Amino acid sequence: MINPFLLLLLGFILGILTGFFGVGGGFLLTPALNILGFQMVYAIGTGFFTLMGKTLFAAIMHHRLGNLDLRLGITVGLFSIAGVELGKRLVLHLERLHLAGVYVRVAYIVLLVLISIFMLKENYHYWSTKQNEQKKKIPETQESRSAFTRLAYRIGLPPRVSLPHSGTDSISLWVIIASGMVIGFLSGFMGLGGGFIALPFLIYVIGVPTITAVGTSLVIVFLVSCYGTAVYAIGQYVEWMLALIILAGSLLGVQLGVYATKYVTGMKIKILFALLLLVVAVSVFLKQINMATFSTWIILSSACALCLAILFPLGKSLLTKDNRRGRPRPQV
Repeated sequence: MINPFLLLLLGFILGILTGFFGVGGGFLLTPALNILGFQMVYAIGTGFFTLMGKTLFAAIMHHRLGNLDLRLGITVGLFSIAGVELGKRLVLHLERLHLAGVYVRVAYIVLLVLISIFMLKENYHYWSTKQNEQKKKIPETQESRSAFTRLAYRIGLPPRVSLPHSGTDSISLWVIIASGMVIGFLSGFMGLGGGFIALPFLIYVIGVPTITAVGTSLVIVFLVSCYGTAVYAIGQYVEWMLALIILAGSLLGVQLGVYATKYVTGMKIKILFALLLLVVAVSVFLKQINMATFSTWIILSSACALCLAILFPLGKSLLTKDNRRGRPRPQV
């Protein structure tokens, strides 16, 4: 028996991260369910169903706020599913050689550390440039124009498509297809919903503005999670009732996470996301050296601290509004 209030709290924390970063949160949910007593295969299957529900809800909310490129998300998501199958087959091959655990964890650590260092380096360059230009504001669309984006734009293979909602006039469709395949392959290989990989790809390869990338990433995770849910449900590896409890806790967290994006800049989202990746990389490293329980508690406590950092600007803004409403009007 598992305390339902603990599942609601877990869902609430995951919901905040989903709404704010556009990630599913499988990195936290799967090991947490395993610690709570689920067999790993049931933890993964139940996690996929939960991801499917809350990413759909979060995507709808971001769409209402205009933070979602639906056409791009569906295209990348569908090709991600094909990539997931390729990644899964490689894992199964390595499993037969008894090498899957080591290879997956090493890939996990290296990839997350590289992405986080790249994003933190970009943040340092951004603030240095801002100070040198006497605090001149850099447009949001310029933040994501990395060297990878400029290289992707130079690829002239037809057909070329425009993504007006993402601020892209013309880009080769093959870049989008390749991005989806790589996102799916890495997701299938490392057992992720795809958000960790999709968000950096959307920002630094396709050139999508950060806020729009958050919403679009949710569509990709939703499609990948639908595929994962179907695969595990066929094998009856989904605990439906417990998944619904977690999903119920996620609904409030998702709303708070989505609305919190209105009170921060794209660069601040990148900073917090980079820190989250570093925490996950440390957690995986601790698992590798047989400190699985300590690893899980570190990532749980870090996720709670990160949620507080996400909610602080939202709470501060709401308190400021309440104070303004409570002030007496000046008499004329």
